[in-house]
Amino acid sequence: MKLDNRYLQIDEEIVLWVGATTYYLGRMTYAVSDFCRLLIEVWPQLAPQTRDIIRARVNEAFDSYERVGPDSTVLGMACDVKQWEHVRELWSIP
Repeated sequence: MKLDNRYLQIDEEIVLWVGATTYYLGRMTYAVSDFCRLLIEVWPQLAPQTRDIIRARVNEAFDSYERVGPDSTVLGMACDVKQWEHVRELWSIP
């Protein structure tokens, strides 16, 4: 199924995608990989404001993770961190 974000108003988009990102950051479950895959798929359709907020939340989580070290659970377990790294590639690649 192809995701189509075009029918959401900006406030609905922010509630849905930012809320879900905030929820999944730090979770330790297979669902993190599912969510990250969906986020990557819909990323080009998201409004710039939504992308900016998500980018900030994910970057903050990585900053925290890097300060605390590998024992941190701010991004979940190692397998979850890998999924968030894939998300972060959306804005890390020039």
